[in-house]
Amino acid sequence: MQRVIPPKRGDGPPTLSCPVRSNSYITFADLDSLLDLVPDPTVVVDCDLRVLAASRAAGPLLGRRCSDLAGLPVDEFLSGGVLDPEAKLSVRRPDGEEVPVEISVRVVDVDGGPALTVAIRNVTERRGRAAALREAGERFKRMFEDGPVAMALVGDDLVLAEVNAAFCKLTGYSAEELGRLTFNDISHPDDRDVGLRLVRGTFAGEMPGFKLDKRYLRKDGEVVWVEVGVSSIRDEEGRPIKILGVMQDITERRLALTHAHEELDRLARERDRILEFAGEGIYHVDEDGRITFANPAAAEMLDWPLEALIGKPAHELLHHTHADGSHFSRHDCPIHGPSPERAVQHATDEVFWRRDGRSFAVHYTSAPVREPDVAGAVVVFTDVSEQVAMQAALRHARAREARERLKAAEAERARWARELHDETLQGLAALHVQLASRVRTGTADEMVAQIRRAQEQIESEMDKLRGLIADLRPVALDELGLEASVQDLAERTQVVYGIDVDTRLELHDTEGAPQRLAPDVETAAYRIAQESLSNAARHAGASRVFVELAKRDGALRIRVTDDGGGFDPDDESAGFGLRGLRERVDLLAGELKIGSQPGSGTQVTALLPVG
Repeated sequence: MQRVIPPKRGDGPPTLSCPVRSNSYITFADLDSLLDLVPDPTVVVDCDLRVLAASRAAGPLLGRRCSDLAGLPVDEFLSGGVLDPEAKLSVRRPDGEEVPVEISVRVVDVDGGPALTVAIRNVTERRGRAAALREAGERFKRMFEDGPVAMALVGDDLVLAEVNAAFCKLTGYSAEELGRLTFNDISHPDDRDVGLRLVRGTFAGEMPGFKLDKRYLRKDGEVVWVEVGVSSIRDEEGRPIKILGVMQDITERRLALTHAHEELDRLARERDRILEFAGEGIYHVDEDGRITFANPAAAEMLDWPLEALIGKPAHELLHHTHADGSHFSRHDCPIHGPSPERAVQHATDEVFWRRDGRSFAVHYTSAPVREPDVAGAVVVFTDVSEQVAMQAALRHARAREARERLKAAEAERARWARELHDETLQGLAALHVQLASRVRTGTADEMVAQIRRAQEQIESEMDKLRGLIADLRPVALDELGLEASVQDLAERTQVVYGIDVDTRLELHDTEGAPQRLAPDVETAAYRIAQESLSNAARHAGASRVFVELAKRDGALRIRVTDDGGGFDPDDESAGFGLRGLRERVDLLAGELKIGSQPGSGTQVTALLPVG
């Protein structure tokens, strides 16, 4: 510390113009110790306001060395109303920088002479905070008054003391009108209690603030949904003195939310109707394998009352046994098993079990559900018992048809074998015997005569072979067409079996040229006529047969009518020939009608599409 030597007592004390009397006596020797104890930068000045002494902390604040301060007038470094505690003071440093400060002054007696201790505090930071606070207050004021967000200040009397223009626009009231109302006066009756309870809790310090969706009643009676954010404004002791409410109009959002809820409700009702009227059985099982939902179709197929299914263990109720009768546990069940990694399952060869213990074939799909609040699996199943039965019947029918076709083929081979054995082979054997006997014993004339008879026999056998070959595949069908082939068939039948066969064949154009049809149609038509003529001649004992061929309305009609003994067409033992006719007609998507009864003849009519 540097100080100035005070004047001797004989010289008399200097006059101090300050009207403050000293209440402390300090010796000049004690100044060093006292100034070292003072926390703030401090200078001691005499009556002429010149520095007598300075603390070590004063030098850095004043921008000078302590030795340079002694003897300096105070206004050399302190400006703005010296020794006026209410004035805005600043320290002026030698480099021209000014530092805002505040001072506290105290009168002391130094060695019997009055002096002043001036404590100087740097208030740069505090004034910066104050300026920032004032600026923030101005910004808040501008935001409050001119901002687009509705805001209001409410005291503990709940009156809307201060509101901005956006709040007036939101509610339809003027600021003067709102100043006479509480926030509850403009709240919807259903929202008043909860709002009042929260506001009172905020004023009581129970909560710093809250958020709430509520409804306001505008001046015109319209309801407005708002999102209210409330925060408390506190005094220096932390007690809430006002609350600030920030309101956002969410009417459109609420309407959209209401519409979304209505749409979800509608979809839920439609889902329920779909599930109710769905033909497939649908049920849900939880993670423990218990049924939590089932639709009416599932209850009907399982033969359980709908309400009785809920809560039942699905596996033990309806899926406990395989189709072969072997039992298996839920742990091994692909539908109801406990595995959390269960994947989508499909099956077409499983069975479910009804309440009465009967099983039925099902096709099912099981899909896992992994929602946070819903787990387990949804199972959709269909009763395919009829389909399985039809497939089995179809397999049996196909197997039976295959056996019947094999029998028919074997029967046809047997017939050709009999024909060749009974006629051709016997005739050739007789011819061989006849020729052999005449070669040994006959004269030349007898041998010539026998050779002629042999030639006739050979010609007869050749005719029979031609007939057999024609039955297998008539050459005329490929070369001359259906009409000529059927006419040839009718003539050969008449010659071989000795019955009258009349024909009406209308498969030629106006100039008499034959009309050709698709090869498969011509072949089928020929076989129908051939089988019908054969049945009439060989089995029905007919004496007269009538054969018709005509093209009508895009179809070829083949009709064969006989006067034989007739038969029952529904009798399964009617023969392989008729089944072969039906197969031929079905392959061409045609129609076959057989009209007959025992004792009244037979009429076979086939319609084959030719378009």
